[in-house]
Amino acid sequence: QIARSRLEGASYLYLRGDSRRSQDSFGMTKLLHSVIKLQRWWRFLHSLNVRRKSAVLIQSHVRGIFARRRTSVERRYIAMIQSHWRGYLTRKASKAQVLDLRMRMQTSAANIDDKKRLINKLLSALSELLSMKKVHNILHICETLDSATKYSDKCCEELVAAGAIDKLLTLIRSASRSIPDQEVSKHALSTLRHLARYPQMADELIDTKGSIQTIFWELLRNKEEAYFIASDVLKKICNSQKGLEAVRKLPALVKRLQALVEELTRKANFEKRNVKGQSGKEKSERRLKEAIELLKRITSR
Repeated sequence: QIARSRLEGASYLYLRGDSRRSQDSFGMTKLLHSVIKLQRWWRFLHSLNVRRKSAVLIQSHVRGIFARRRTSVERRYIAMIQSHWRGYLTRKASKAQVLDLRMRMQTSAANIDDKKRLINKLLSALSELLSMKKVHNILHICETLDSATKYSDKCCEELVAAGAIDKLLTLIRSASRSIPDQEVSKHALSTLRHLARYPQMADELIDTKGSIQTIFWELLRNKEEAYFIASDVLKKICNSQKGLEAVRKLPALVKRLQALVEELTRKANFEKRNVKGQSGKEKSERRLKEAIELLKRITSR
């Protein structure tokens, strides 16, 4: 009896302890779920905070870029307005000085000696051009004529009226093959090129006896810059029907031009096969192109 009661008490105690353990395990599980829920909530809040800070940082950088661009544009506009305003004030302040300077220039131009005018100096030098003996003096005059006719149509008219075309052609015919004489011939041809820009002066050049033959011979015998200048003069002459007819009346020279085109074509084909000499190849191709273009203008109907 005593043993049975002890066993029943022991089993009661065991069952009571098992229920306590089950209650403790349920509490721990509930606590663990609560902790996990709190951690999830905290991580969610933390991620929201990080995203918010990242968005604010990106927005601040973008706003800074736009603000700097807008400031740069406004600064440029401000500088432009200030420069225009300062220019206006400067012009307004110097208006009297400009008027005074203009009046002084007009007065000095009205009282200037005719012997000191550029065109009169050119005409005086042109009259003595063929009588000069020293090559450097002739070269200096030809360079001055070249520059003056390049920028002034009035100088072209005055020089043509003074017989510059005939004198320049005579100078070209008398030039030798030396380097200084070739420079003189080059500048004389360049002066004729500037004169031939104007139709009336081009007609004067065509009507001058032996002008086309002289320019053709300079084209045929030169290989440097004078070749291209002579080609330009002949192109300007061929722009008018009168000049084209005058050139076609010289079949021997046209035939020489065709022979030159054939020779330059053979030379260009030979230089294409030769790897060396690129500079000479480019010059030959340029000469060939000029000759072909001039021949087409002459032979075209």
